[in-house]
Amino acid sequence: MTATAPIRMSDRLIAVVESFLAAPSQTLSDVAAACGMEPSTATRYLRQLVEHGWLQRDESSRMYSLGVRLIALGQAAQRAQPLRERAMPHMRALLERFGETVNLAVDQGGETVIIEALESSQSIRRGASVGERDDWWVSSLGKSILAHRPDSVIEQLLRDRPPIRRTSRTRIDPRDVLDDLAEVRGRGYALDDEESEIGLKCVGVPIRDDTGVYRYAISVSGPTSRVDARLDEIVTTLRDVADAINRHERGR
Repeated sequence: MTATAPIRMSDRLIAVVESFLAAPSQTLSDVAAACGMEPSTATRYLRQLVEHGWLQRDESSRMYSLGVRLIALGQAAQRAQPLRERAMPHMRALLERFGETVNLAVDQGGETVIIEALESSQSIRRGASVGERDDWWVSSLGKSILAHRPDSVIEQLLRDRPPIRRTSRTRIDPRDVLDDLAEVRGRGYALDDEESEIGLKCVGVPIRDDTGVYRYAISVSGPTSRVDARLDEIVTTLRDVADAINRHERGR
């Protein structure tokens, strides 16, 4: 076995696990297609994950889903984010006030990862799942955090993960992306204005960690018409929430 083989195997194993973020229940064919693997290769990884309790397989439907050990690991990861617990009362209040989906995210090396999501009960809504990764160049969560990073960091991200057009409103030119982040930094909040999905709008504001660095963000998301109708109120309330959480962090 070559020195690089274990790395390739671990990458593939992680790819199989992460495919369940987008689809909690999958067939063998689903996993193989999502990961770009031959079914025989996917079968080998799925069997290992089932044996260790990371995944489970329903024998009647032949569907794979998250196992109890992986669920427990996810819950432990949530508990390891202390700001999440302090943000939860504010998130519930935002959901009750606006009736729209509320998300909390953390920046992990340029990736915006959802660590808590309270979904709207309305029939037309913007959904999200814990563990989901947002594209930073369209996400109001990602933009609100990255607007406070040096341009050199953003330029490196643009090289490492070039923006992909999601809708006709997506900014993909590096200069446009940098200009957008400068605007976000100036006004104190970010918008996903139908940049990830036509008809949906998200408003996000950044939150500092206990060292004073903007590492988290909170957002309200919903259909463009409903968000636009209360945009000023949403922005003001989100800023108040971020200030309250930041004061708590400074007072620890």
